[in-house]
Amino acid sequence: MRINPVSNGTNQPAFQAVNQKYLKWAEKDYKLMKNIGTEWYESLRDDVTLFRDISSKDGVDTMNAAKKYVSQGSMKFYNHVMDCIKRA
Repeated sequence: MRINPVSNGTNQPAFQAVNQKYLKWAEKDYKLMKNIGTEWYESLRDDVTLFRDISSKDGVDTMNAAKKYVSQGSMKFYNHVMDCIKRA
């Protein structure tokens, strides 16, 4: 996993941990379908909540990074999965 620095307007850097596997998967889905597939959401949610392979914070950061690939019609499902990940 690569850690990307994010400017937060202060002298202290904030870091955002985006899972590159899931980000690339979201990009690929978007190129094919103009949206992220349900398998992507289910897999990320399971890796965070069930298997604990990804921390909740990293899952939230990954969801935020992939949000630009979510269609308006899928935002309700996106928000549902985001809530599940935040509660993990």
